[in-house]
Amino acid sequence: MTKRTGPPRDPDPPDPPDPPEPPDPLDPLAAPDPSKRALRSRLRAARRERDLTVDPPTRQRAAADLSRHITTELLRRHPRPRRVAVFLSLPTEVPTEALLADLLAAGIEPLVPVLLDDKDLDWVVWTASGDPSRLSERLGLHGIASCDVVFVPAMAIDAQGRRLGQGGGSYDRALPRRRPGAPVVAVVADEEFGLQPLPSEPHDEAVDAVVTPGGGWVALPLR
Repeated sequence: MTKRTGPPRDPDPPDPPDPPEPPDPLDPLAAPDPSKRALRSRLRAARRERDLTVDPPTRQRAAADLSRHITTELLRRHPRPRRVAVFLSLPTEVPTEALLADLLAAGIEPLVPVLLDDKDLDWVVWTASGDPSRLSERLGLHGIASCDVVFVPAMAIDAQGRRLGQGGGSYDRALPRRRPGAPVVAVVADEEFGLQPLPSEPHDEAVDAVVTPGGGWVALPLR
C-alpha cells in the first residue's frame, strides 16, 4: 500500500487549548503570546477564516503568481537546476500545483516528501499524473541531498528567516541532510511573512528566502 505523499503534517490538526487572550485572525502575528503553540493556534484559525473567503479564481491567481515568482527567480539564481524539493500544499496553504506543473515543463524534476510513520521524510519524484500510486520508487531519507533548492512549507516566517513549522519536526530532521549550500526557501501567504520576531529554538533552521504570491522572492535575513 502506497504511503500518502504530501506535506508532513495533519491537514487540520486539533488546536491546543485557547490562550488567555482571544485570537485575532486578522493579525495573528501581533498577538501578545509569543509561544509557538499559541502562534500555531492563531495562524491555523486565520488560515481557516481566509479559506472561507477565498474563491477559486483568487486561489488560481495566487498559484500562478507563486509559480511565476519561483520559476523566474530559480532560473535567474540557479541557471541549470536539475532537481528541487517541493511540498504538496494543503487546502489552506498557497497552492503549489501550478508550480509543480511549471517545473516539469521547464525540465526541472520536483521531489515531494513522503511522510513516514516516525514523522521523518522519504522522497519521490513527482510526475505529471499527480497520482501518488504512480510515483517513482522511493529515494530514501537522503533523497533531499540531490536537490539544488529546497522549498518548504511554513506557518510563518520573520525578517531574520526564522520559520514556524507545523510542529511535527519532519523538516527539522530532513533539512540537515540536504546538499551543503543548497538554499532553503519558504512558501507562505502574504500575511504570514512579517517583521515581528518568531520564537526559535537551537534546532530550528533558518530559511534563506521566502516567497509569497504578492511579494515575490525575498532573500533573508533582511538587513
